Amino acid sequence: MAYVASDVTESFIAECSELLVNVRKHVSHLKSEPEDEASLKELLRDLHTIKGNARMLSFSSIEKLAHALEDIYKTVRDDKVKSTNRLLQLVYYVTDKISECLSLIKKNGNDNTDIDLYLSYCDKLVLGEIIDIDAMAAEIKKSHDDSVNPEEDDEEEESDIANVQSIRIKLGRINEIIGSFDDLLTREFRLKHQLDALREAEERTGTTEISKIRKQFASDLEALETCIFNVQQQVFDLRMLPISMVLRPLEQTVEMEAIRLEKDVKCNIPETDIALDKVILEQLNDILMHLVRNALDHGLEPPAERKAAGKPEQGNIFITCRQETKHIELIVGDDGRGIDFDKVRKKALALYPEKTEEINEMGEKELSAYLFMSGFSTKDKVSELSGRGVGLDVVRNNIERIKGKIRIESTAGKGTSFILTFPISLATLQGLFVYSGNQKLMIPSQHIVDILYRNQQDYINLQNQNYVQLNGQLIPIFTLSSLLSQEVGESYKHDADTILIAEYLEQQIGIIVDEVQRYVSLVVKPLPKSFCNFTILQGIVFDEHYAIVPILHVPDIITRLKSLRGYDIKKYEAKNKKRVYRVLVTDDSATTRQIEKSILETAGFLVDTAEDGIDGLEQMKKKQFDLIISDMEMPRMDGEVFLDNIRRQANYRRTPVIIVTSVQDEAVRARFKAAGASAFIVKSDFKRGNLIATIKELLNG
Repeated sequence: MAYVASDVTESFIAECSELLVNVRKHVSHLKSEPEDEASLKELLRDLHTIKGNARMLSFSSIEKLAHALEDIYKTVRDDKVKSTNRLLQLVYYVTDKISECLSLIKKNGNDNTDIDLYLSYCDKLVLGEIIDIDAMAAEIKKSHDDSVNPEEDDEEEESDIANVQSIRIKLGRINEIIGSFDDLLTREFRLKHQLDALREAEERTGTTEISKIRKQFASDLEALETCIFNVQQQVFDLRMLPISMVLRPLEQTVEMEAIRLEKDVKCNIPETDIALDKVILEQLNDILMHLVRNALDHGLEPPAERKAAGKPEQGNIFITCRQETKHIELIVGDDGRGIDFDKVRKKALALYPEKTEEINEMGEKELSAYLFMSGFSTKDKVSELSGRGVGLDVVRNNIERIKGKIRIESTAGKGTSFILTFPISLATLQGLFVYSGNQKLMIPSQHIVDILYRNQQDYINLQNQNYVQLNGQLIPIFTLSSLLSQEVGESYKHDADTILIAEYLEQQIGIIVDEVQRYVSLVVKPLPKSFCNFTILQGIVFDEHYAIVPILHVPDIITRLKSLRGYDIKKYEAKNKKRVYRVLVTDDSATTRQIEKSILETAGFLVDTAEDGIDGLEQMKKKQFDLIISDMEMPRMDGEVFLDNIRRQANYRRTPVIIVTSVQDEAVRARFKAAGASAFIVKSDFKRGNLIATIKELLNG
């Protein structure tokens, strides 16, 4: 074969691949619309282009295969051959062989391969003979199994270095480069620590020379950090591939499986230029294959059933894909019968009789979670495609691997859609830094739907389980510290709880944390090998202080929290329950009462107020107070008489009493002290901090 420049070969391969996509689309279209002359004309033009270009470049195998298909569709144009399922399958086998030839050109520079089998079946069809397509498939499989393909290096040698415009590199090498960034980032963090040490030395000594070195060091380190980030992103981009690589083959899969199931199906997959991480694409291929087969077997009705229901006999499977910032939303849907949730409920009750009450109360969204459980199937008979209890559980596992989530929307008689959401790349992760029991953790944002702040009195308790109401639904709430066996951090005890509403497989729960720090987007590092079985974590990141922060695996967190026994939760809550003190504020000034009440409630106290001593004594008959604050001068009953009455009651003899006064006379203070006053606060020196500090000292003393 004559020498062909690499850029010409690459152009031919790219163009031929695109033309093959068009050929398959026209062939599929002509099966349902055989009278469409425009589509047939386009198909013949594409085949002629493939044949002509292959002849020019001396790729004889591709030329002969394209010529054979061209002859077939000329007979279709002349009404000598009908566009049938048998013809459709033959064309797919031939176009797959052309694609195989293109791969050979990439590897060896030629398309030398045995194509006699394919040409013989094409010739038979042109001559009007009936072909056994199953026998052809069996021969293709046997030929493939018998062939030996030695492993070859993916990198190709070029005969003329000056003409090289691109190179190929193994994905393993790209992953090695990405892995090397871990060491680079670690060294960057060490340099930042050294910068901090240099800054401390500058502050300690005040040396001009150190200051000059520190500023230059900081500037160089900032530039280095930017450079590392940019290079890292460029390396990540090398691993990105178009999502069309997994979408395009699905049309052929639908056509082939629909023929096998004797269903008339149209598959609508729009063009898209979205690129994804190759690691994600590998998992996505299996996910989409399972969902499409599930739609074919479970979702779409046979033509007769669709006709009886007043629907078109031809079913429809559609896939839509759109990008939202750094995430992808992909929908796989059909216009079939929809999910029979009554059947799902019966199956769930049969498998989980211990959850009868819970299952009977579930809505359709909650029931849909059972479809993703291993071994769960509503199919009465096992088919080649589904009904074995595998499929959607594989989808669930694979979607978790790519840090995504999935939900179902289904309407009886109208169809079902599976909505997948997943990141463009697994290199970085968006999430929230939270604190639980003084431990800093990261929770991925794709599972967080809301953040709430609620007081204990806002909870609804049913059967020893606390719930919070949100959008008309009762959502069970759990404390993250109870799962991690931690005590609540002393510095994070607040009157209102911080609740993250997490969602997974249509299940929502509230996770109480001590504090939400901030939203971050960071590069993910894998867990050490010693943590490989610790499923509650999915990786680590470095925070702004270069400290290691574990990433929580939300699906596992939700499963574990829901499995906690009510006794365990109550035991934890009792251990960590915060004591809430009740305080009585007695003052004849409404403004003073309101100020003191506001200060105390903000600090987490329960507060009641009284206008004077008589009103205060009435309040004390109704409730037991942990501390009393009283003005010295009040009408009807002043502070001194009020204090005397307090100490005459057995249940208040040791209760702390704080006297708020503007009187500076030490003799008066001594008299109140003798009567039982615990502390004094002078109005002229009144400050929020003084009041709270005094109260805490008395209550904790």
